[in-house]
Amino acid sequence: MYYKRQEAFRYAFSESIPAVCEVFESTGPDERKKVQSFDAFILDISPSGLKAASKEALDPAAAPILVFTFELAGTLISFPGKIIRQRQAGSVYHYGVQSDGNEALKNQIIDSLKRYTKEQLKKSKR
Repeated sequence: MYYKRQEAFRYAFSESIPAVCEVFESTGPDERKKVQSFDAFILDISPSGLKAASKEALDPAAAPILVFTFELAGTLISFPGKIIRQRQAGSVYHYGVQSDGNEALKNQIIDSLKRYTKEQLKKSKR
């Protein structure tokens, strides 16, 4: 099985990015019902996936749709995806989330990461 973790472009944050995660379940072909919402932290991101941490335990077998909303370099990003892996690390759960492949979202993430890294370089030079 091929894992997306081998992607050439994956950015790991030195300080995690706070996010809000909304959990939806499918109720029909194009219908979703919001089940819960909780705080999470983005640990790393790529144009097609992210790794997040939270104290909330989710059931990947239920195939929930997660929507992470966070701000990166002044841009509000809404990242929908499905859990592809879950691991418990002490009292925190780490989730690997894969997006639906939306090109506009990929471009938004790439542009935001470019601005974010420029901001981080400026801060480190001070």
